[in-house]
Amino acid sequence: MEVKGLKSVVIKPKDDILAVLEKALKSNNINLKNKDILVISSKVLAVTEGGIVKVKSDNFKAGDLKALILKEGKKLFPSDYCWLTLKNGNLTPNAGIDRSNIMKGYVVIWPKNPYKSAGIIQKTLKKKFKITNLGIIIADSACEPLRLGVHGISIGHFGIEGIEDCRNKKDIYGKKFQFTQRAIADSLVTAALLEMGETNEKKPFVLIRGANVKFINKAYKNKNIPLKEDLFYGIYNDEFKRFVTKK
Repeated sequence: MEVKGLKSVVIKPKDDILAVLEKALKSNNINLKNKDILVISSKVLAVTEGGIVKVKSDNFKAGDLKALILKEGKKLFPSDYCWLTLKNGNLTPNAGIDRSNIMKGYVVIWPKNPYKSAGIIQKTLKKKFKITNLGIIIADSACEPLRLGVHGISIGHFGIEGIEDCRNKKDIYGKKFQFTQRAIADSLVTAALLEMGETNEKKPFVLIRGANVKFINKAYKNKNIPLKEDLFYGIYNDEFKRFVTKK
């Protein structure tokens, strides 16, 4: 599998994400091929869609930034660094709001409909490059309990199946899997983040070629696991359970 980060110009509000992406492909001498996958930073997508907000303070725990977090997501519990929130079914710090790699005095919020945006980008690029299968993944970074560092997650994708269900398949000794479902889209984003980086790399797009995934020509939304089936269910307190399950 080939994973290649694409250098790009600094993307600004009101830029056309497709125009910038096509320019990055051209400047990196990339012609898309059938069954390629493009991973796109959620931040640059949000910026081009107007998802930036001017704030008076960059303190996540107070002032207008705290109010924005409450608007964008649901507050759970405070920590020394952030508010733990539920955003689009994802447990994420500060509702996904980010203050890095954006002009001083502004923050970036998550794209409003990343699955829809991924579909629009996919259909346009398929037509331009005359290919039948193309995966688009909108990427962000995430934290895992008790693990240092961030890994990748998809917050929206189109053209691939994001989850592979391994239940009832057999292992090398013929035993059937009972629970395993592979997070395909998230795994691809994690690989892409090695090229994309987190600081000043200026590689908001990553080409993945030769991935062993199932391509589809429709939206495929990852389903959140039911609370009682979550492996971490036993450590959740009653307040957390009420929060997650309330409508």
